[in-house]
Amino acid sequence: MRLFISIAFFSILFFSCKNSNPPAPASPAKAVELGPEVPGIPTDVMVQLLNQCTYIDYIFKDLPFSVSQNEDPSIDQNIRFIDSSKPVGHLPQNCTPIARKFFQINGEIVYDVDVYFSNNCTFYVFVDKQNKPIYANYMTPAGIEFYNNIIKQAASAAKSIGQ
Repeated sequence: MRLFISIAFFSILFFSCKNSNPPAPASPAKAVELGPEVPGIPTDVMVQLLNQCTYIDYIFKDLPFSVSQNEDPSIDQNIRFIDSSKPVGHLPQNCTPIARKFFQINGEIVYDVDVYFSNNCTFYVFVDKQNKPIYANYMTPAGIEFYNNIIKQAASAAKSIGQ
């Protein structure tokens, strides 16, 4: 009986370890093309915008309107769409901006910001006067909701004009 159990045990062990299918070759991960590494927005810039920004203006590339904000609660809420705790790092090269956002302090544009909002691209890139990236941060969920609402409003307006 002991011999039978031993043979059965080793047979099960032998056949369970045998791999009848060779392992599939590992498929290489799809490479994401990355652009330059850009730091996140510094805390002092966020504080400056929250304390001093008096006007925000958007110019959208493909939407039939622009958006402006000049009231402190709206401005502060809009600034908080920048997730200062989540820098983008390397900018994905397959993303294109949908808008340019301008932060003004007492009539002077202090920051130009490209707004990226498409599949897997929900972030802001602050650019200098030569259009070179200086800061890049992801959007907060509230920011994503804000842009979704703008796009819905634009689609609704375009639909009503077309009827």
